[in-house]
Amino acid sequence: MTGRLPSLVERRKYLRAAVAMATASRRAILRRMARGYGRRLKADATLVTDADLEAERVLRREIGRRFPEHGIFGEEFPAILPNADFQWILDPIDGTLSFTHGIPFFGTIIALHYRDRPIVGVIDHPALGVCYSAGLGLGAWCDGRRLRIRDARAADLPREIVSASDRPRFVLCRSARAFDALVRAHANVRGYTDCLAHTMAAEGKIGAAVDYGVRLWDIAATQLLIEEAGGRYECVYRGRHRGLPLYGIICGKPRVVRWLLRVFGSGGRKR
Repeated sequence: MTGRLPSLVERRKYLRAAVAMATASRRAILRRMARGYGRRLKADATLVTDADLEAERVLRREIGRRFPEHGIFGEEFPAILPNADFQWILDPIDGTLSFTHGIPFFGTIIALHYRDRPIVGVIDHPALGVCYSAGLGLGAWCDGRRLRIRDARAADLPREIVSASDRPRFVLCRSARAFDALVRAHANVRGYTDCLAHTMAAEGKIGAAVDYGVRLWDIAATQLLIEEAGGRYECVYRGRHRGLPLYGIICGKPRVVRWLLRVFGSGGRKR
């Protein structure tokens, strides 16, 4: 296996496993939603709930049972086998704040990277009852429906919706000027929270998602979903915060992403 990408057959196996694991974590999250859960603030002042912890435990158990030689890098617990070629990257609930407010835009992110290259990506929305999945060379899907992004026409650019993360995230990445330039340049900037913006971009429902101040587990599945659907994905910022890498991405319809790269060229910051 070392030195080459897994075959299509192997990638299909990993993709099926990731979707099955998303189903198991969804059940755990929905049970917690029905029964209630505790919550607390972590050291970085973000929320964590019993549902986050239980869902990640479920995912880790499944990975350990199915692929004991693979590494795991998750948001809530320490890494396992960090030097393994295969790394499962997990965010059990992306959007815990939304989750605790009963807003259904949160999701579970599951990705498998081989030597830092994404080969499987899943974003499951438990409260919405939809699961997005993609495999390298296998296409992007939503519950069995193939996703194919239709590119924007030049004349339609002013009417394309662009989702952007909150301005403080751009400030954190020293890219506030980029956010301000976007708002000045485009009338249809919206803030769709959490990984919902990424799946809406993979559907082609919005022109693009601009997401700054995110961690690896927030974006680990997004590139495959976008590119396998025929879209464009660009990592436009890399930095560090609290000792961990921090990223900024632009993804969606190719023409919209190209236009956004020009807008961000005067106010963005790529490192």
